Amino acid sequence: MSEIRATTISDSAGTGPIALTKQVAAKVWARYDGNSAIADSFNVSSTTDGTNAGETTISYTSSMSDANYATQATCNGTSGDRWVTVGSQTEGGCKAWAWDASGITRTDLPVGLICTGDLA
Repeated sequence: MSEIRATTISDSAGTGPIALTKQVAAKVWARYDGNSAIADSFNVSSTTDGTNAGETTISYTSSMSDANYATQATCNGTSGDRWVTVGSQTEGGCKAWAWDASGITRTDLPVGLICTGDLA
């Protein structure tokens, strides 16, 4: 059996990531609290708390190739059902809105978000 150990794998020019063929890897992921403070992330330059409760703008470090990428998000609460929607997707970021169990009131809750697609 062969073993490969490396610190860095880059493209043939040595300036960027390698292309994945017939594979999909997360291009963006983040975990942030109800006040949009990032707990941990990949390819996220910032999160901005919106003017409304439960609203967060996520900005990417490296842009996606277009706005047609797949995004999934989850949110955690202390009791009852909680859910999150994602929209306003652009190449450079998206918005997420967390909701309480009633689906009527936006609520500041911890959110986990992941995006797959092609980088620019």
